[in-house]
Amino acid sequence: MRKLEDIPKNNPFSVPDGYFDKLPGVIQARIDAGRVKKPVPYLRYALQYAMPVVALIIVAVFYFRPQAAAESYNDLLASVSSEQLVAYLADSDITTDDLVDAGTLDEESAEAIEAEVFTDIDFDDINELDLDL
Repeated sequence: MRKLEDIPKNNPFSVPDGYFDKLPGVIQARIDAGRVKKPVPYLRYALQYAMPVVALIIVAVFYFRPQAAAESYNDLLASVSSEQLVAYLADSDITTDDLVDAGTLDEESAEAIEAEVFTDIDFDDINELDLDL
């Protein structure tokens, strides 16, 4: 085994003359060749201003849509006849107390419903009945 001091101290590598003087320019040229071109700044500005406009349009669509749907629900409910509503309520488990708690009627609506429901009943015949209670 040889000692470290016995190994000759010479440089086995050689480079051409002026190699290290040209090296920074060669490296910079390779970096510039591999760079990705920057996107057009107009596209950035278009996206920057277009996104808020798109967001406002989406908000406006969702804001105004429920009002139109509520009006169509009222129109749909108005198209259902009273007989169909009475038949539905008779078949369901909804009690009169549930209906009273669910909503309120103004006097005009209550009178209209009463007039429609009691059209077939002749109260004079009921008064003439002799009921022994």
